[in-house]
Amino acid sequence: MIPLKYRKSLPPYWYEIDMADRHFSVLEEEMDGREKTIDDLGNQFMLQRATWALSVWEWIYFQAEQSGADAQRREAIRKKKLANKPFKLPVLRAIGEQHGKLIRVSEDFMAKEILFSFSAEKPIDLKRLYEDFEYIRPVHVRRATTSIHIKAETIALRGQGNCNTVDFPICGFEVPMS
Repeated sequence: MIPLKYRKSLPPYWYEIDMADRHFSVLEEEMDGREKTIDDLGNQFMLQRATWALSVWEWIYFQAEQSGADAQRREAIRKKKLANKPFKLPVLRAIGEQHGKLIRVSEDFMAKEILFSFSAEKPIDLKRLYEDFEYIRPVHVRRATTSIHIKAETIALRGQGNCNTVDFPICGFEVPMS
């Protein structure tokens, strides 16, 4: 069967030709296969999606092929890639945004600390944040600290309150049963 998108441009007598039907069915399969190949090749240029090209990424960053699962290999490449970057605020922001909803990054010059401020709306992976920070931390920066900001909302309650007082007898006194 000739696909509908080709039928619009072909004259009606082509619908009856068996060879045209076979030609267009094979053409459609080839086009789909080519599209999948192009998508797969494009994915190899993105570290998060790379599969069979991880060895090329490793050769670029380590000059040797690493062992382990794909996720571990990607993580090692990502850390090495971050380590080559300069220790500047855009890099620190990128590290913070990978591990939670980052609000801001600031530097305390006197204490020689970097402060990451996160919002509590999304989960925060502090363990990996500190690992990545320590991997690229220069000697003159002592440590990273984090603060988590919670969005506070005012809750207004309305209602009627009742108050009842109850006297309890002191131990030793008998309470008459009625």
